[in-house]
Amino acid sequence: MSNVSPDFRPAFSRYPFVYICLYFSTGILCAEKIPEFKDYLILVLANLTIASLIFQSLDQLRVASKQIILFTIFGFLGFLAHYEQQHHTGWEDWHFHKGKTIFHMKVTEIQSGQPWTKGIGEIRWRKGKTSYHTPVRFYAKGKNTPKLDQLLEVSAEIIPIENKGNPGEFDLKTYWKTKGICGMFFMETEDFQVLETVPCSFLTKSIRNAQELCLDILSKHLTGQELGIAQALILGDKSLLDNEIRNAFTATGSMHILAVSGLHIGLILQLILALIKLGARWVNRSTALLFVILLLWFYALMTGFSPSVIRAVFMFSVLTWTQWKGLQTSSINSLFFTAFIIVLWKPMYLFDIGFQLSYLAMLGIFLFYPKISSIYKPESKILYYLWEGTAIGFAAQVATTPLTLYYFHQFPNYFAIANLGLMGLSSIVLGAGIFILVTHKIPLLGKLNGLILLYSVFWMFRLIQWIESWPAALVYGFEIEIILAPILLFNASILFLGDIKKSYWKVNAFHFLFILAWISHQRFLNASSTQLCLLNENKLTVILKLGERSWCFYDDENPDKIQFSAINYQKLYPSNLEFISIRKRNVQFTFNKGNLEILKTTYGREIKLNKQSWRIYYKEQSALRNNVTSVFMPWISHPHSLRNGAKIYEIAQN
Repeated sequence: MSNVSPDFRPAFSRYPFVYICLYFSTGILCAEKIPEFKDYLILVLANLTIASLIFQSLDQLRVASKQIILFTIFGFLGFLAHYEQQHHTGWEDWHFHKGKTIFHMKVTEIQSGQPWTKGIGEIRWRKGKTSYHTPVRFYAKGKNTPKLDQLLEVSAEIIPIENKGNPGEFDLKTYWKTKGICGMFFMETEDFQVLETVPCSFLTKSIRNAQELCLDILSKHLTGQELGIAQALILGDKSLLDNEIRNAFTATGSMHILAVSGLHIGLILQLILALIKLGARWVNRSTALLFVILLLWFYALMTGFSPSVIRAVFMFSVLTWTQWKGLQTSSINSLFFTAFIIVLWKPMYLFDIGFQLSYLAMLGIFLFYPKISSIYKPESKILYYLWEGTAIGFAAQVATTPLTLYYFHQFPNYFAIANLGLMGLSSIVLGAGIFILVTHKIPLLGKLNGLILLYSVFWMFRLIQWIESWPAALVYGFEIEIILAPILLFNASILFLGDIKKSYWKVNAFHFLFILAWISHQRFLNASSTQLCLLNENKLTVILKLGERSWCFYDDENPDKIQFSAINYQKLYPSNLEFISIRKRNVQFTFNKGNLEILKTTYGREIKLNKQSWRIYYKEQSALRNNVTSVFMPWISHPHSLRNGAKIYEIAQN
């Protein structure tokens, strides 16, 4: 491939922003993951500067010298940008303390639900002469819940957002931190009062009006699950997606279809360009491309300017603009340029899963799509279109798979087949959905678009459900270290772009297969393990796993509270999971040649499994006990407390 030099290192003159973005991101990574690094920052920068000056005097090392200088400058800027963003949110100066505190908060986002209404607000407070608008997550319950744009006086305890440390759980702490949120609180009707309703800006009001209009138009033509899928695919609104839809799309590796991102913006861009070609004789090229960019940003407005849409629209706007100006620049360089601008604006976006996956998907398309699409050249236009869409989906999947294995511990076996059918249907849904927003007031045309949209969404979901029903559609149990993600991506790049006749290609292929074998072996160990797991929950929750079967014993009156954690455990340690209540009673459970007892005691509970036993302490005064079989509930501070994470004990069967 012409874009890649023979040694697989991009030339700086053609790809400057690849280096700049990576160096800047390294500074952000150091600031976030190694906080104590700031104590040695000046020393490190001084040593790097001296090293660059030494290398500059040697002809063979002058290129390395320039790269060290570049790394020093942009790594330092990345470090400062991260620090500035963290300081700007106000969380560094906010002091968490036990008990309720009174503060003012403006409601900026709201999502109604039962029993809790969820939302995001801005705490308005001062420290000295500095004013802060600190974003916070809140949960409200009661007859009267907060409304959008209301300024509230709240009396509640703000607690830091922490992970529970249960196996397979999603990293909520980092997820909310990427949005500038480090704390949350719970409140009921009596815990707040409305001071006033603060008028929103003209832009915010325009966005909301545009969203409401679009949602109203779609709801006139669709209902139920079809409406939920259409809203997610066209407008990026996932509020109506139920678990059945989410599970079906996840199992087939098609969840990206429901997230408005680069794929959707690319399809919309192609649709607009196709329409513009029809009027090419009346509109010159520069005007047409400028019109395309404006339409993309108008679409971003309709979807509420979500981060994923902004990323995609900004990226395609840059690519379109470079074509408009006739600039000879690489698509990969433009991709990294947009990534650099975004992390410069919001450094914590670097740790956002959506940001990582969307840019990896686009990188995979730019790198692998030409090679994959050249494998097969169908003569039929329909087959050609389907194959091109499949090649794009496959290229994106290759680049994102290592990261999805790390984050979600699962792999959809039939993703290529699902993408083959979905590319055509999703294009129809997207096209019909956008046209219906424009033509809904034209009686015949609007109704025709509505029918096309309805049936395309209907058959899309039926196709997904059919593929989901296939054996082993979704495989769980993968556990990899984060360092393997870039290594696997590098291996895949050489496999696709390298020369198969060269020895380095064969060595790389062997290394790639070795890593895959090791990952598969780890999955086998997870799937066949026998263990007892005590989850970090407010009520005792125990999972007994014996190979392909596992049982979750819970002491909570509401199983929904612990079901999420138990299912996450199942993703990392796959098995057939069964739930059994132990509330207010002793339990004796017999299996094969073993026996499990969970007994009530004066100090809490005792778990006996064959010849092993564990004491679960419920009381603070018992915290002085410290032996290998002692475990303390998460409200007790102790080295063996569940607040430090779940406890897993390997067990031997008789």
